[in-house]
Amino acid sequence: MKVFVTGATGYVGTALIKNLTGAGHTVLGMARSDASAAKLRDQGIEVHRGELSDPASLVEGAKRADAVIHTAFPQMGPDTDFEALMRMMTAAVAAMVDSLKGTDKTFILTSGAGGYGPQTGTTPLDESMPIIAPTHAPNEQKVLGATSEGVRSIVLRPTIAYGRGGSFPLMAWFDISRKMGGGVYIGEGDALISSVYIDDLAELYRLALEKAEPGEAYNAAAGSAIATKEVAEAISEAAGLGGKTVSIPPEEVEKAGFIGQLIGHNMVVSTEKAQRELGWQPSGPSLLEELRSGSYAS
Repeated sequence: MKVFVTGATGYVGTALIKNLTGAGHTVLGMARSDASAAKLRDQGIEVHRGELSDPASLVEGAKRADAVIHTAFPQMGPDTDFEALMRMMTAAVAAMVDSLKGTDKTFILTSGAGGYGPQTGTTPLDESMPIIAPTHAPNEQKVLGATSEGVRSIVLRPTIAYGRGGSFPLMAWFDISRKMGGGVYIGEGDALISSVYIDDLAELYRLALEKAEPGEAYNAAAGSAIATKEVAEAISEAAGLGGKTVSIPPEEVEKAGFIGQLIGHNMVVSTEKAQRELGWQPSGPSLLEELRSGSYAS
C-alpha cells in the first residue's frame, strides 16, 4: 500500500516510516523544507512538498496515495497563538478528509488521550468514553463522520510517547525541570499517567492501517500507569540533577508551561481494544526503564 505520511520527519513519523517500509508498504513523505526532503530521500522515501498552512498541498499528497496517516503537528513556542494553530490544524484535516470522500481510501488521524479531558479517577478509560476537549473533538468528529461518506476513517489516541531520546512532551518536561533545578511534578505528584514506547506506537499505526474497521478509534498505551512524582525523579536523574524534585502547587500550574497541564491530572487508558481487535502486543521498555537506563540516561 502506498501511504502518504504527514510529519514524515517528525518524532512519530520517523518511527512510523521505518515500520511501514519494513512491512513492505511504500511511503510518500511530506516535507516542509529542503532539509526534511533531503532526509527522506536519503532513506529512499518519495517526497511530497507540503505545509499544514497550505491545505491544497496536503490534498495533492492525499490523492497520490492509497492511504493517509496524519502525524504532523506545528512547532510551538512561548508566543504561539494556540487558537490560530488549532484552526490551521482543523482546516488541514478537513481538506484531506473531504478530498477522500467516495474513494474508500484510509485516513488515520493522530488524536490523543488528552481528548478525554481531565480525569479525576484511576479507572482506565476505554474508547467508548466521549472526547470532550475542544483541541481534539472537532477533528475526531470530522474524521469519524466521514466513514459514512466513503472514507475508511480511523483515529489513534496516543498517551505520552517516549523512546529514542525524543518526544515533545518529555523534552518539555526535561526543559522545565532543568530550569527549576529538579524533576517537576504538580501537587503531591500522585497523578497517574499512561505512556507508550515509540516503536510500539508505530506498530499500532501499521496494524490499524492493515486491520482496523472503518470508524474505529484506539487508545495507545503500554504497561501500568505511573505516578508523576516517580517520573519526575527519573527525569531528574537522567538530566543530571541528582534525583532532586520540585513540586509546583496546582494553583500555580502555569509555571510548568505546556507540560503542567498534561501531568497535573490522571491520564489512564485501556488498550484492551487494540490488543483484541488488532493483535497489538507492545513490548518496548517502560518509561522508567528508558529514563533510567535507556536513551535519556545521562
